[in-house]
Amino acid sequence: SEGGQQTDMRCIFCGREKQKESPVSFFLEEDPLCTECRKQLKRHKRVVTVEGMKVLTFYDYEGLYRSLLIQYKECYDEALKDVFLYELNDFINFRYCGYSLALVPGSRKKREERGFDHLELMCRKIRLKRLEGLRMKEEQIQEGRSAAQREKMKDNYIYEGKRMNRVLILDDVMTTGSTLLGIYRALENKADHIRVLSLAYKSKGLHY
Repeated sequence: SEGGQQTDMRCIFCGREKQKESPVSFFLEEDPLCTECRKQLKRHKRVVTVEGMKVLTFYDYEGLYRSLLIQYKECYDEALKDVFLYELNDFINFRYCGYSLALVPGSRKKREERGFDHLELMCRKIRLKRLEGLRMKEEQIQEGRSAAQREKMKDNYIYEGKRMNRVLILDDVMTTGSTLLGIYRALENKADHIRVLSLAYKSKGLHY
C-alpha cells in the first residue's frame, strides 16, 4: 500500500492470505485470523446470571468459536492459543487491574495428553497475578459429561490459599455454569470481591 509497508501473512485457521495495509496496524497486536474469519467470531458482550452469580461473556459457543476451541483443545493445535483473547487481553488487564486470576483447573490427564495447559496458554498475555491453592477435590474431565454429571462440579472445588481481596475467575466456555459456581463457592468466603468471566457460553445448557 502507498505510504507504508505491506506484510503478507496467512490466517492461522483457514490459510487465506491476509495483509496489513494501515501504518497504524503496525502498533497493534497481530491478529492470527484473517478479516473474514474474525468477522465470523461475532462478539456479544453480555452478563449472564446463573443462580445469582453474574458472569461476563463475549461469545456464543457455536459456529467458528466452537470449531476453533475444539481444534485447539481436542486436536491439540497449540498454535491457536492467541486467537480467543485477541483484543480482550488489554481489556482484562485494564478492567481487572489488581485482581488475582483464578483459571478453572483442568484435569491432569488432559494436560498430559495435550502437552500444555490450554487455559494458561490461552491467557499468557494476561498480566494478572495467578491465584494459587485452587484445585478439584476429584479429578474429572468435563468434555462429554451430561448435565447431571456436570451438576456435581458445584461441590468439587476447594481453595487452600490465603485470603484475597479481589479475584477474577476465568474459563473458556460455560455450559451449565456448575464449574464456575463450584469455584465461586470455594472462594466466596476467602475473597472480598469476586468477578466471573467466561469467554463463551452455550445458552441452551444454562440454568437460570
